[in-house]
Amino acid sequence: MNAALEASTRDRILDAALDLFATQGYAGASMRQLAAAVGMRASSLYNHFDGKAAILSALIDAYGPARGASRLASPAYRALADDPEAFCRRYAADWLDQWCDPNERRFMDLLSAEPSRMAEHRAHFVETLFDREVVAMADYFRRFTLAGRIHAPDPTECARLFMAGLTFVRLQHLLMPPEPSPREVIGEALDRAVRNFLMLVAPRGAAAA
Repeated sequence: MNAALEASTRDRILDAALDLFATQGYAGASMRQLAAAVGMRASSLYNHFDGKAAILSALIDAYGPARGASRLASPAYRALADDPEAFCRRYAADWLDQWCDPNERRFMDLLSAEPSRMAEHRAHFVETLFDREVVAMADYFRRFTLAGRIHAPDPTECARLFMAGLTFVRLQHLLMPPEPSPREVIGEALDRAVRNFLMLVAPRGAAAA
């Protein structure tokens, strides 16, 4: 099969799976239902995925922390390796775009809907977050520190602090309230979080200068 066609078919399967899992639940959805939604035979699905569990793992990679980790490895981020302020602002802006994606919201609902049935996949989500995204973020903060651009004695904890601040904004404005806050309100909250973080990690003496 042509590589582009293969990728397109996988994307269609994942889009349909996200819809089906969100409405039927992961446990309640069947491969036969998914095949019907995509418009193919159930047996043909196995040419692209080993089964329902493999599809869910692919959704985690598409909408979970692997998405952020892949961004951090992109040329756009590498170009900001000597500019911590631009880096942090770009990261927050990309997270905002991701959080406001309707598919991302449905994915997060799915991830928390059936914790007992999805423990293995939740573990994959957590492993991806801490083994990839935090490590990649810490590498940037290590470079910033070595260049004297920030003060971060422990780059890993610095990365966790930065990401935790943004995650708290997400909890307050998107995940916890009955209705999400308007995008501009979330953007302002993220801007405050980034500004405060940058002041906390500014090189010693810079704030007073």
